[in-house]
Amino acid sequence: MKKSSLAVLLALAVASMTVPAHAGNIALTGHDDDFHCFAANAACAQLGALVSFARNGSSLKVLTFDAGGELTSNLSILGVAFTNVNPNSGVTASMFDNSLYSAFIVASDNTCGGCDNNAAGEANIAAQSAAIGSFLNAGGGIVGLSGADSALYYSFVPQTASSVGGAPSNGYSATGIYGISAVNGDATHNLFWNPGTHGESSFFQIAEVNSSGNETIPGPAAATLVCKGCTVSGGVIVGSATPEPSSIVLLGSGLVGVVGAFRRRISAR
Repeated sequence: MKKSSLAVLLALAVASMTVPAHAGNIALTGHDDDFHCFAANAACAQLGALVSFARNGSSLKVLTFDAGGELTSNLSILGVAFTNVNPNSGVTASMFDNSLYSAFIVASDNTCGGCDNNAAGEANIAAQSAAIGSFLNAGGGIVGLSGADSALYYSFVPQTASSVGGAPSNGYSATGIYGISAVNGDATHNLFWNPGTHGESSFFQIAEVNSSGNETIPGPAAATLVCKGCTVSGGVIVGSATPEPSSIVLLGSGLVGVVGAFRRRISAR
């Protein structure tokens, strides 16, 4: 095998790990940041970081689904331009327009004890799964806030995230990725199963953990999940700009095999 052939194989292996340039970012947190954001507190800082991550450098405004006024009020505090839709009044596919919006954000479920959205409105959003998938694949971002005790809240996510309601108010720490900080002291949260388990996409990364977990999920448990440059097909996340650990291992194994074959070929000459 010539060196040029080896280089081609290596290039193909790396290319197989890439995703389309316009894939979008997803950020999900068990914190009801919209309910607890006041001025420059930790909830506001995290909300701002999640929105920034989802927008991925775009200057386009965001689309919000908020049946009340908490999320929209906080975005005004953060200086983020938005167009709001009350999901209880209906959600259409045309709303998910990449030429108008950099991302869409769903306000927390009202089982948090003071948040705005309810199951009916969330179902209206989730019903537009095809449009949401197209929006993500074209570079649009998604932010989901607290699902609290609603098991179906995250159904609007292209691959539904498995959340578990009930979580401690403290014990949270950030993992340090994408500038997303931790929030402690809030009264109501939910946690997530770790990526790659219980139906959670393995393409998610953990941005924040809780040390103790809850009655269902042992600690350290995922409290905030992100997916960088995600693509979806058939209701499943099929790729990410950040390869899942197992994919990295497979890529490494493949490269080792290619190099080994090359060395054996040279030695046989």
